[in-house]
Amino acid sequence: MRPIPRALLIHTATLLTGASDAWQSGESAPLAQLRYVRVEPRAAQTRTRDDTRAEPAALLLYDARHSLPPNVAFTPGQFVLFQGVRYSVDTVEALYDGRRMHHVELTLGS
Repeated sequence: MRPIPRALLIHTATLLTGASDAWQSGESAPLAQLRYVRVEPRAAQTRTRDDTRAEPAALLLYDARHSLPPNVAFTPGQFVLFQGVRYSVDTVEALYDGRRMHHVELTLGS
């Protein structure tokens, strides 16, 4: 399978460490400057008994061949800073094209 075309990987984001305590009040240190990635922002709506809220959410695509730096280890609980919005990494899914990894999809939440 061919890699994601580089012309589609137009974004840059910063990967940050997870919070140091249970209240997420610790400072997040930069882990990596992600280049040649694709971020698809979307608004996730959550409904409670009292109201409906639109929360920022996004999908980040990290290509195994074109995205830099290579071989980044993503884990849930980390943060991604994209266009001034800090997202938390909710899920990490590595997708393969047979034997090799093709890309990683990160589901980002608020």
